[in-house]
Amino acid sequence: MSKISKVEVIPFGVPIRNFADAYTGFSVSNAVLVKIFTDDGHIGYGEACAWEPEFYGETLESVSTTIEKYIAPKILGEDPGNINKIMSVIDATVAKITCAKEGVDLALHDLLGKLLGIPVYILLGGKFRDMIPVASEIGIDTPENMVKNAFEVLELGIKVIKIKGSNNHSLDVERIKEVRRAVGKDVELRLDPNAAWDVNSTIKTMKLLEDCNLQLLEQPIPAWDLKGMAHIRNNIGIPLMADESIWTPQDAIRISEYGAADLLNIKIAKSCGLHLGKKIENVAESLGLPCIAGTEIEPGFSLIAKLHLAASMKIHPLASEFTELSLLKKNVLKHNIEIVDGCVKVPDKPGLGVEPDEDILNECRYSNL
Repeated sequence: MSKISKVEVIPFGVPIRNFADAYTGFSVSNAVLVKIFTDDGHIGYGEACAWEPEFYGETLESVSTTIEKYIAPKILGEDPGNINKIMSVIDATVAKITCAKEGVDLALHDLLGKLLGIPVYILLGGKFRDMIPVASEIGIDTPENMVKNAFEVLELGIKVIKIKGSNNHSLDVERIKEVRRAVGKDVELRLDPNAAWDVNSTIKTMKLLEDCNLQLLEQPIPAWDLKGMAHIRNNIGIPLMADESIWTPQDAIRISEYGAADLLNIKIAKSCGLHLGKKIENVAESLGLPCIAGTEIEPGFSLIAKLHLAASMKIHPLASEFTELSLLKKNVLKHNIEIVDGCVKVPDKPGLGVEPDEDILNECRYSNL
């Protein structure tokens, strides 16, 4: 029986094309690679999101230190097959933080899949699909640049575009209308203000955008205002998706009770990885709430983990989000991610099914942390 013998963290950052949302702007996707070793020579790879402390409250330094000083000592000697138990021990050790837990969770799933010789999606209950339809975001910019970025996304073979909104409603309307005019009526467009709006301005703005035929509106107001989300949902003519409001299975229940969303955007950086992310999706399924896997501009292993999660979802009616495919300037994986007819194939090798490109990873590694 394998035992966890060592945990290693490697902070790194992959350069991306400049991107901005309602929280911040950035040009690097920062993350922490997590390596979990067993006493019989196996290695599992995970990845913790660390690029947006403005939203998560976690940084490269805090994620690395939390895993090294607080999490690793608690899981040494554990059987990696006991993911439920290990994540419970971690939850009892450090509360609330999600990104550090994500990195460990993904490494455990990768490790266990390798030990058993099966892909991670089987650990999640199996897959419903081999190919995952993908969407990509375009960040806040001038209307002209956003049109240009939209065409660059389409040229990659991606067929669904999510437009980031800001706190400037009139300019957002102009941006969206310009993108719709440019790309034509057949491209699916989503809108995501990242909770920067309020209830009344949301309803007013959406009436101005009725002729843009948006596929959905995502989380226009703050996470806590489920009553406001329900009011918006009842006053717009398109589906409303929750993002900032959904972190746990209990959140899914509250969203359903309020009637606050038509579907959920599960982000594994928010759900502490796949273990809790799958629980959220199971609860959502029981409540009749469809789900997608959302993007946090994941640079490597977490990108692949999202493919496994999306493959395992029973109700997955719309494209999951992989903005990283249009932004990353380097690939830290020994894996060519190919977009075919708007979709990406789920790896079927043991574990997450990918390995790191050590040369590229070393180029992107931070040595001064």
